Amino acid sequence: MHNKSRLFSLAAVLFWVAALFGADHPNFSGKWKLNVDKSDMGTTGVTALIVDVSHKDPVITYTVRGTAGGQDFEQTETFTTDGKPSRDSQGANVTSHWEGAALVGQGTGDDGTVLYTLRLTLSEDGKSITRVFTQKDDPQPRHEIYEKQ
Repeated sequence: MHNKSRLFSLAAVLFWVAALFGADHPNFSGKWKLNVDKSDMGTTGVTALIVDVSHKDPVITYTVRGTAGGQDFEQTETFTTDGKPSRDSQGANVTSHWEGAALVGQGTGDDGTVLYTLRLTLSEDGKSITRVFTQKDDPQPRHEIYEKQ
């Protein structure tokens, strides 16, 4: 009987640990501004970006407004963090999932070819996001630093 009690206690502890780790994902909600000086944007021509994020796990919706190559643009995307596929505004199939506190995403073509990968992490103080983005045709990752506004 004593072993069953220990087993039940261990199961309860494991349940709560799993629940706590599941709730330990960062929330990316807020307005974020690209710090161009701290970022490595490669040859994108991006000179300014502001991103408004609404994150209600598992759904993230964001609107990005910026300037690239002297042209202003605006784009809105919605995806989930639970691995369910969605389609972005460029037609890629997108899946995202948590790896610990990092949000990892991948965009693929209809034939399964990987078009891009990304990894988002929130700083411990919650004041900056690091986004590492790699495109199929440009294997050099872009390292982008966004600061909370």
